[in-house]
Amino acid sequence: MSVNAMSFEQAATVLNSLYQQATGEVGLTPTNLADYISVGLKTLQAGYDPLAMGISQMVSRTIYSIRNYESKLRVLQRSNEEYGAIVRKITPLAQDFIDDDVWHANSPTPNPFAARLPQLWQSNFYGFDVWESDVAITRAALKNAVMDPGEMGRLLDLVLGNKSNELEQGRETWERATLANLIGAIYAMNNTNQVRHLLTEYNAETGITPPLTSTTVYDPANYPGFIKWAYAQIGRASDLLTERTSAFHLNPTSSTILRHTPKRDQLIFVWSKILHDMDARVLSDTFNTDMVTNEVKPYTASLNFWQSLNTPDTVSVTPAYIDGSGAQVTATAQVVSDVFAIICDRDALGTHYHDQSVDSIWDPRQKRYNYWYHEARRYWCDVTENAILFLLD
Repeated sequence: MSVNAMSFEQAATVLNSLYQQATGEVGLTPTNLADYISVGLKTLQAGYDPLAMGISQMVSRTIYSIRNYESKLRVLQRSNEEYGAIVRKITPLAQDFIDDDVWHANSPTPNPFAARLPQLWQSNFYGFDVWESDVAITRAALKNAVMDPGEMGRLLDLVLGNKSNELEQGRETWERATLANLIGAIYAMNNTNQVRHLLTEYNAETGITPPLTSTTVYDPANYPGFIKWAYAQIGRASDLLTERTSAFHLNPTSSTILRHTPKRDQLIFVWSKILHDMDARVLSDTFNTDMVTNEVKPYTASLNFWQSLNTPDTVSVTPAYIDGSGAQVTATAQVVSDVFAIICDRDALGTHYHDQSVDSIWDPRQKRYNYWYHEARRYWCDVTENAILFLLD
């Protein structure tokens, strides 16, 4: 089954795999997202028993090591939709201009009641990804591990705070996967306006001899000139997206969608290694958001990796996307290496939750509370929205 078949798709298995890639527990793994991304955790089991075996019963001072975690891709979160199962998106299609009969002196009298109805494109986003997590709090046994009620409260805050962080990282993992899906889809569609091969273009434009490669570009003599040129291309792309055009997205087979993306609605994600290399080696403020805006700045963020912590510049997914007929493509696996940056419309991808809850029950025999966390979320990509992918090849 698939979320695009109006199903609630059990997502724990693929989420565990993505989670392990994001945390560096495993290497980059080809991941099939076609059933989980709407196109139209590994959770640390922090129950009491392993906790009890990991701490002593009496201590002189306890430091509770926990910090709140926040997703680095919260910008993709949209308004919540608690009711209903289908999101319908309607887009007007382009219509040609026609001659003005007022200025045709000998033309026959036109029919004043002739109607040219608007043409519309309807996209339907179905289904949700669902998973759960749980934790047990054994009140009686925990008393042996703390010295007073205040410390008991801090320990409970620690355990439940860690669970909250796990859930947040689970959401971030899916948000990162949604971005990886968009990268894979753009690469698979192979629209030359949407996939920029920076090294190839730079070599052709400058005529440098010998041509730069993904290795020689980092030579001290080559890097400053190239990186400044590359960021100029992102600025140029940001400007081009403000034009109302059909160039930077998928269009229906027999018609055209004209879209423009104002600066305020643009999202720019850049691989952080590039930024740090630039700061250390070019020693100038090459990447400045003023380069890509005059008055309103696009949202700009650096990401430490696109899918896997161990292979940070690469995406390996089977993406979910549609073709010009509006049907989901039977996708093939895509391995996209040397991902430099992506700029897109904020409506090109996102997530919202349909349901999330925590429920508990008291077990009088074991004297413990069992907590269950449930999530139902939709992660979606719309390739009819503007997006440009930049590769360092």
